[in-house]
Amino acid sequence: MVWGKAGSDTLTSTGDDIDITSMTASKFNMIIFHKLASGDADPDMTFNNDSTSKYAIRYNQDGASDGTGTSGSNISARVTADDDEFFIQYVCSISGEEKLGIGFNCARNTAGAGNTTRRMEFVFKYVPSPDADITRIDFNNDLSGSYDTGSNLSALGSDITPAAAIPAIDDVQNNSLFVEKDTAKRYWFNGTTWVLET
Repeated sequence: MVWGKAGSDTLTSTGDDIDITSMTASKFNMIIFHKLASGDADPDMTFNNDSTSKYAIRYNQDGASDGTGTSGSNISARVTADDDEFFIQYVCSISGEEKLGIGFNCARNTAGAGNTTRRMEFVFKYVPSPDADITRIDFNNDLSGSYDTGSNLSALGSDITPAAAIPAIDDVQNNSLFVEKDTAKRYWFNGTTWVLET
């Protein structure tokens, strides 16, 4: 399986909402979120713009006893409100099944190498009714602060086919060079096909 980029959003100013509004459905997704806090910010994650009672979570913070939440309107998994946090989540979204996820995040805690980070591990599920594949991810803040400029949400999908290299022009001469604009990969034309330079 090869991951492909399903979508991304980076805030250009402070705000309370960061989301990927249109992405191709995949059986597996990796969600990567970097919350830069401007005051208190609590990332509440929803799928498909659905904030009804369809979420359940089990979590622990810093190795403490498990906490749970059922029939929730979102997945709330922050360690601290006023710290920068980094989240990685893996989601299984198979048609006709409950959507299952596992996530990890860490928070900066007090600045400086003399202070350790904080952590959270969690598992969750989303039970859309009627069933629906995940095509949207939202992180909404419900506290008095905001997400700061530069906060980023990115998603990778498992069923995304990368675009093939596009020849620069037709009727290319032998030994011509083509550099793919967005990846900087170099291809040589051998008279029959383009060959990736290794």
